Amino acid sequence: MSDPTGALEIPMRLSFGRTIALPGDGDPRADHVGRRRGVSLRRIRRRSAAALAALLAVAGAGCDAAGAAAGDPDAQGDAGSDAAADTAGDVEDAAEDEGAGEADGEAASYVWPNAESAANSDPWLAEHHAEIAEMRPRVLVLDFVNGKPLDEVQAQLAEVVDVVAESTRWHGYEDPWAPAFLRYELAYVVDLRDDPPPADWPYNNSTVYPREEPPTGTWGFDYERLFSAEFAELYGIEDPDDPSRVLDLCGLVEQGLVNEVWIVADADVPDAGAAEILEVKPVYDEDRRRRTDRPMNRCAGNGCFDDDDVVPAACTRTVRIAFFNHTRGPGCFLESLSHGFESIGAWNPRTIPYLNRYFEHFAAHDLDTLHGLAWDSWYICPIGTDCLTYPTESSVAYDVEGVAGTLDPYDPVCGCVHFPPNARRHYDLDSPFTVLSTCTTFRSGGGSGGADEAVPFSRAAFRFYERFAPDCMGPFLVWWRQNVPGFESGLLDDDGAPMLAWWPFVYY
Repeated sequence: MSDPTGALEIPMRLSFGRTIALPGDGDPRADHVGRRRGVSLRRIRRRSAAALAALLAVAGAGCDAAGAAAGDPDAQGDAGSDAAADTAGDVEDAAEDEGAGEADGEAASYVWPNAESAANSDPWLAEHHAEIAEMRPRVLVLDFVNGKPLDEVQAQLAEVVDVVAESTRWHGYEDPWAPAFLRYELAYVVDLRDDPPPADWPYNNSTVYPREEPPTGTWGFDYERLFSAEFAELYGIEDPDDPSRVLDLCGLVEQGLVNEVWIVADADVPDAGAAEILEVKPVYDEDRRRRTDRPMNRCAGNGCFDDDDVVPAACTRTVRIAFFNHTRGPGCFLESLSHGFESIGAWNPRTIPYLNRYFEHFAAHDLDTLHGLAWDSWYICPIGTDCLTYPTESSVAYDVEGVAGTLDPYDPVCGCVHFPPNARRHYDLDSPFTVLSTCTTFRSGGGSGGADEAVPFSRAAFRFYERFAPDCMGPFLVWWRQNVPGFESGLLDDDGAPMLAWWPFVYY
């Protein structure tokens, strides 16, 4: 079905096919030392200062986020501009602090990829999971959009990078120093546009866009070709160990040169449809050890690879392929990426059991087990239909195609990608209801009897983010993702151990 992102749900001008390596042309396995011994969390937070200041500037820095989160939709003041000024003022200090470390005697923390580990699904990720403070996944960008200057595409993607980073600052809506966990690096930009397009060409995407004619499955986009020798030549990325040959997609992922693929295309002019995000991923046990007795999961994204899209056996690590519709903004792409996260957290419970154990409750995917309903989430609600209303702040009345009832008490926790905690229907960013939710207090145990404290939630909580991620579910999802447990969150898991940050699981 069609989705506001423009993809489908279950979607640098050089010579043709030339690749631009960004930000450097060296072996990325040596790009980042990555190991931080004795670097305080305060210093790590300062390194996110420039990004936060830029985002606040884009947002106008005029909305009082603290007041909005407290429930006043019209709250405005100087808090945003003050935070921007304070943050920007510390950028210089951060550079001076970067080199300090051992004398502080603090535990090691890591940036990934690094000199020790760069590839997806590396056992290093599980071994050092608790010490990973920041991830900089390397993206291979494939630009198929004819008629759009490459610098405009790069500017759009740079905005995406900033918004994703903002969305991974744990409780960033209340902590201006919260560090970003994910900061994508646009490692390679491959220009696959026509120069010029053929006369009377009916599509906005180039002739190289891999269409299935006719489509043979759910997707008209031929994912299999991205793994081919044909496309390896178009990527043009040399093997660092043997510059006489270029690497295919499996090789790029295996060597840690690429951690993720972003397809830049036009989804508004009818063309071969692609998924918002597809992913093939290893399966892990309860202790986060890879299961060698299980095949790779071809359905770890928002949908499955078609049966005829053969992923080569040489691809033994996570491969993520996301679709960026160039006519949309960062909010729509954030929705696509969030569906991918939702998939490994809820829709594929056996892939990473540790994540699933907590994510289902976080994202309200446990309506069946918690409330005895016949469905696990409100995704059962038909699109375009109001299925939910809230008689009180702590109850919900539902009517799903004639199946009706009331849940009282009801805690929506953080809601899911399409449903904010107070949503009436899919994509509801304008609900007038205020509800009680434990999202911002998730697993903090600050309420009665050690339960999480339920606090008021309304659309005011994410209004601040409308200014720089306004499209699709973007404003809500920045806030939603800021509640995903991050590095040293102080939360505890079921065993009483520190809760692991959830973002590294994306690259397990």
